[in-house]
Amino acid sequence: MLDMEIVRKNSRKVYDAMVYMYRYSFDELEKLTCLGCTELCLALSLLMREGWIEQGRDVDGIRYSPVRVGD
Repeated sequence: MLDMEIVRKNSRKVYDAMVYMYRYSFDELEKLTCLGCTELCLALSLLMREGWIEQGRDVDGIRYSPVRVGD
């Protein structure tokens, strides 16, 4: 069973870790947060759905960026 409180806690951990740079790869976020693949995927999905981060592609692959309010 999916525990949304854990997903929300992990999402906050991911978002809080994103203060160091503007764009992150999945691997970078995995190392920064020490979350497993499934936990990180769920956290990223929730953050994207709620508008806290964006997903984009560049020459190096998929990147995740915090949404900047006011931009």
